[in-house]
Amino acid sequence: MERNTPTFISLTGENSHKIVIPPGQGSFSIGTKNISNGKYDVLVAEGSAINWDVFNEMYTPHGKQNADRSPYGDWPRFFYYSGDDTGFIQWSEKRKIENINWAPIGPMKADFTKANINELSIHATTNPIELILGENINKLYLSGNLANIQIKASPGTTLVQFAPDTSTAADNNYSIPEFPSLNKTVTSVHVDNTVIGTAVDCSSLLQFKNIQSLNLSGNITNLQAIAQLHELEYLGLRTMPDLTGMPALKIWQKLKSFIGWNIEETQGKVLQQELKAILKEKEMGYSSVSKLRKKIWFTTEYGIPFTNWEGKNVKIATKAYKTALKEISKAKGEQEVKQAIVKLIELVNTLPNIETIEREDTGTAVEQLIESSPLNLPQELATKWFDEVRDF
Repeated sequence: MERNTPTFISLTGENSHKIVIPPGQGSFSIGTKNISNGKYDVLVAEGSAINWDVFNEMYTPHGKQNADRSPYGDWPRFFYYSGDDTGFIQWSEKRKIENINWAPIGPMKADFTKANINELSIHATTNPIELILGENINKLYLSGNLANIQIKASPGTTLVQFAPDTSTAADNNYSIPEFPSLNKTVTSVHVDNTVIGTAVDCSSLLQFKNIQSLNLSGNITNLQAIAQLHELEYLGLRTMPDLTGMPALKIWQKLKSFIGWNIEETQGKVLQQELKAILKEKEMGYSSVSKLRKKIWFTTEYGIPFTNWEGKNVKIATKAYKTALKEISKAKGEQEVKQAIVKLIELVNTLPNIETIEREDTGTAVEQLIESSPLNLPQELATKWFDEVRDF
């Protein structure tokens, strides 16, 4: 197909959709009209049957020159689909799908036993999803409300990645639900959590008995539990604000590689020394500890209080907050810190529609700015300066 040229495709009927694909785009996204959030290349009506065979005639320039090797097309390489038509599963039996990111809308039962999909991503919301996976699905990515996903079989899956909606947690910590069918085959586990919010409890990872590779990012708790993963060979910790309970690296006798990146500095410095000692005793694959951060950095970088504001106010307040943060990081005295904070409050004074929630967000911002100061100023100053200057 020609790129950047309008093309009609018979996705749900004869020439039902006009698409324009920019050069170099290897993916194609299909959403359900009036239901799917975000931008998609095409939208289909709810309940419409999708003609997945329409992609049999679609090729990359290279694929077109070698069409005999790809009789069912080779474009797109990746699919993003929000909807309930499961025809892509049967279609994949004759044409391999490199990656499909699927967000079912209603309750779903799907059998992927014969599917030829290398990487399968499933996003769950409020409805139950029941899956039977096959030998060809090597990598599985699960996101959203994981408690609504049930996997009855997964004989070929060796890697699983979790990106949970931790707001569904019943208490302060979030536990990955039990997935018995994954326990024996999975050797690589990734957990991607938000930096600010409910922490994922590492003890819930112990259900995967054969973990050789573990990558954690975001807010994670009960790190001491991973000391029980005796087969661990590769460990990555990225963008983690709290490393409380982190085991000593030397306990993993089979460890071949360790990455600590963008992590809190106190424990990060300990890990640097531990890694240095290990490297004196044995060779390892690429290993490093870098980008050490003060704990407050994660709050100020990822927890900016104004992100839920509306309209132009959010950009104006966020920019002023970041400016104050830079000025405070260089401040040599209390007065300089106060000046930076006062400028932020005075700017918010000029913004329209500042009500209770916005007032509380601004107060939180001032508290964070005080805490970010290298001068160890008392938090009482935040309330004092805030009340002195605000007129909202």
